[in-house]
Amino acid sequence: MRREGGGEDDKPDEGPRKYKPRSDFLISHSSLPRLLVEVNSTSVNVWPEDLIRMLTTGAFIVRFANRFLEAFKEKNFVLCAIFIWDNGCANRYTLFQQQIQNDDAVCFAL
Repeated sequence: MRREGGGEDDKPDEGPRKYKPRSDFLISHSSLPRLLVEVNSTSVNVWPEDLIRMLTTGAFIVRFANRFLEAFKEKNFVLCAIFIWDNGCANRYTLFQQQIQNDDAVCFAL
């Protein structure tokens, strides 16, 4: 049995939980995310938790689309992500996989 976690009544020994990350803003087409936007809600670090979570989620989406969706068998899926810092500045990331055989690494460019 899988449960959605989160409440105070949850006990850690009641079985596996389902992780459902949620971006602060999300634009999708055909249930596939096309733009992730995350606003920094943690202290100012070089790599805030929200930024790491956004890039990890984006990497999963890119790998999933390229491996399992027919539309991206011939051309690689590219995902845009925007991280808004607590001072209002924003960084845009483009996540993609290079077409190197047997390499599942997801790259990003600023």
